[in-house]
Amino acid sequence: DKQDAWNNRGNALFKLRQMEEAIASWDKAVAIQPTYHQAWYNRGVALGHLGCLQEAIASYDKVLEIIPGNHQAWFNRGLVLGNLGRYEEAIASWDKSLEYKRDRYEAWYNRGVALSNLGRTEEADASFQQAEAVKPNPEF
Repeated sequence: DKQDAWNNRGNALFKLRQMEEAIASWDKAVAIQPTYHQAWYNRGVALGHLGCLQEAIASYDKVLEIIPGNHQAWFNRGLVLGNLGRYEEAIASWDKSLEYKRDRYEAWYNRGVALSNLGRTEEADASFQQAEAVKPNPEF
């Protein structure tokens, strides 16, 4: 399939750190098949690397329209929102990620950091404790 070829080309370009060209390839994949969630996801990752954070969120949102339970898209969306200082929204994204993958210690940890940034110390501590519970020796 043509969309697979464009996606694979994008993946190869991404590995070569040619982000703009990779994104252009994924754009062609989703132009052929708008529900091609892998290309939307990959596009979000590359846009995040380029610092195009609003566009990265939009790409993750497309993934989540197609597969609402994609815990990795929810997790990455939270990372981008956290980088933008939109901590409440980041926490909500990590909460959604955790609905689908409860043992994702990074989500618990990042959630704790965001809660701490909001001054919600008790909730942050509980989140950090949960991170430790699901991975006793986290490598933060």
